[in-house]
Amino acid sequence: MNLQLRHLIEAVPDDLSLLRRWMHDEQVRQSWGDPEENLRQLSQAPEAGHWRAIIEADGHPIGLVLWQHPTRQELDLAGLTDIPTSAIDIDIMIGEPDAMGCGLGPVAIMQVADIALIDPAVPFLIACASLDNQPCQHAFAKAGFRRDREFDDVPLGRHVLMVRPRHET
Repeated sequence: MNLQLRHLIEAVPDDLSLLRRWMHDEQVRQSWGDPEENLRQLSQAPEAGHWRAIIEADGHPIGLVLWQHPTRQELDLAGLTDIPTSAIDIDIMIGEPDAMGCGLGPVAIMQVADIALIDPAVPFLIACASLDNQPCQHAFAKAGFRRDREFDDVPLGRHVLMVRPRHET
């Protein structure tokens, strides 16, 4: 399928039924975990420093991207004590099976990077992927992220921290 990313649209409460379908997809569940816990969190208004957008391609919603400042507690729990809370952490999900593997993830990630790096206080961007989630790691690598290190994402297990500096190297 040859889809083209057009927009990132702010996620709103009306998107929850769509998000519910995506979260219950087995492939999404493997990466994102408990669908009901994710939906509970997504049903609440985003906190300050947290943003959500539906990824739209060819006029159809195909996924979700989140970006936020991680808390000191989250970073410390993962052993990422050297990462400042001014960094931006990006999470992405392509929920439509026909849109998976079409190269839309890296394009959406690059759009979020452009938005996040407008703020001069953001030193760099981070992303985390489970060790076995090669498609996610590949998407972030195509968007200019490099593999930094492995760490324990409690309670989810071993993950890879990927980092994108302000200027791609």
